[in-house]
Amino acid sequence: MPVQRYVATAALLEGLQFVLWKEVEEGWVRFDPSAGQTLLLAPISRFVLDQLAHPGRALSVDDLSYAVLHEEPDAPPDDCRLAVSAAVDALAAARLIEQRRPS
Repeated sequence: MPVQRYVATAALLEGLQFVLWKEVEEGWVRFDPSAGQTLLLAPISRFVLDQLAHPGRALSVDDLSYAVLHEEPDAPPDDCRLAVSAAVDALAAARLIEQRRPS
């Protein structure tokens, strides 16, 4: 079974320079004026989004978990993977990322 990889959606990449971010106690508020959307993202979701917000970059949950563990080496790997999986699901539901289509 091929590994699922995720990429930023075209809508995310096209308006990236206009998106406004603000850190709040609960995480990050993201406002996209072109879409008229405001989202509250957990810090892990912001990190995952930042990792994928590059044209052509496609990463798996394992790749993203490794990136988190590189930043937070004391984090328990199983907890990290669960948090990354939840972040990927939330970002996909918000249509900010999507599964990469097989070539």
